[in-house]
Amino acid sequence: MNPDDNGFQDSTKLLSPLEASQLLTDEYSAKILLATYKRKISAQEISQRYGIPIAACYRKIRILEEVGLIECVERILTQKGKRKNLYTSCLRNAYIFFENGKLRARFQLATGQVKDFGGDWNGLDLMKQ
Repeated sequence: MNPDDNGFQDSTKLLSPLEASQLLTDEYSAKILLATYKRKISAQEISQRYGIPIAACYRKIRILEEVGLIECVERILTQKGKRKNLYTSCLRNAYIFFENGKLRARFQLATGQVKDFGGDWNGLDLMKQ
């Protein structure tokens, strides 16, 4: 992790460009981001509709929440008296760049906030690692 990379204002986890790109290209994370785009949906519904095992679904939701890409927008009470969280995506656009041997990622949130992964936008030089 880059200490100069301040992350999203309300996120607790900082990502390298490689981690950010892996998060977007992970099958379960991508399905969750698609399922929550412009709608509220529960983890159980995501699991059933998209064929994601429920434990993996909760794990990926927690990671996506930590980095600020989705958020719990409502808690409802089911007919059985249990609480159910409804999630929605905060991500509006995402870009992954590989230029001149450097990897960069950029996330634009629904709020308009843009987060660049790659420090000063010079990217991560994979050859130096």
